[in-house]
Amino acid sequence: MATTQPLLGQNILVTGASEGIGHGIATRLVEAGATVALAARRAEVLARTAAELRTKADAGQRIVSITADVGDPESVDELFDQVDEEFPVLNGLVANAGSGSVAAFLDLTLEDWRRTIDLNLTGTFLCVQAAARRMAGTPDANRSIVVTSSIRALGARTGVAPYAASKAGVNQLVRVAAYELAGTGVRVNALSPGITATPLSQERNSLFDERAATVPMGRAGTPADMAEAALFLLSPGSAFVTGTNMVVDGGESLY
Repeated sequence: MATTQPLLGQNILVTGASEGIGHGIATRLVEAGATVALAARRAEVLARTAAELRTKADAGQRIVSITADVGDPESVDELFDQVDEEFPVLNGLVANAGSGSVAAFLDLTLEDWRRTIDLNLTGTFLCVQAAARRMAGTPDANRSIVVTSSIRALGARTGVAPYAASKAGVNQLVRVAAYELAGTGVRVNALSPGITATPLSQERNSLFDERAATVPMGRAGTPADMAEAALFLLSPGSAFVTGTNMVVDGGESLY
């Protein structure tokens, strides 16, 4: 019989954990028994999230908050230095930090492009590599990396060129990393949400309700939907799953 806490005793880092999908995933991991390190840029929002999750944690669980900017390589180094201090073993990483905005292709600036690529692609690479280096040295543990991608990497829509390109790069990063790390037992998978009801997406997308209504299953996704998929990919139950892209979009990418 499967345990209701499949991650009991495991240590997992979630970046971009203060709001939205990252918050939903972190909440579900705490419910599943994990000790969780939360990383995000905004210290005040992160502190509120950590306080909330501590109310859900059992006596043996720890919730750690670390202010970090994944788009800054030095900050990533500092993040993992703190993770080393907090966790004797790192079992999981959810590389969720990312952002995007809507701008017409002809209006894009180099600054817009670099900001998105630095955070979504380069920052993800740095986190995945840092986590994998630590996990490769603990062969007897469950070790899983989940990277948040997007179905925007799979199709084309106006106004999202940097975001879509960065997520397409993330998908291939996951495939190559999974292939190279398979022999070490470290698994790497992508999670690709469709339109998802988060404060950020609703704030930046004036067409949110209109596009959500076109999803074949009749609604936008929720952070809880994404969290269940992430939980599977992080759990021992997916021990033979690596290099995959789990699309969680209610059928949105089917057309």
